[in-house]
Amino acid sequence: MRLLSRFVTGWTIMDGRSIEEIRDELERMMREQIASLKAETFGGLTDEELREQQERLKRIRELSADYLAAVKRNRSTDRRRDSA
Repeated sequence: MRLLSRFVTGWTIMDGRSIEEIRDELERMMREQIASLKAETFGGLTDEELREQQERLKRIRELSADYLAAVKRNRSTDRRRDSA
């Protein structure tokens, strides 16, 4: 699992990923988490599946923070450009 840098420059995260790529991964991870929660509710999960669920939730939190930082940074850049 590759962690993202908290530093952003415009539309691209320092590791080369765009806001859209982060958003797409976040969406995919959230869909997987929803499916896992449904499986847990209706049939239970193995210890391994529970561990994967916890790791996925951790990754969702990381992606969310990176996505919000990138959007905030982009807005700030857009405002400075509009002011100039």
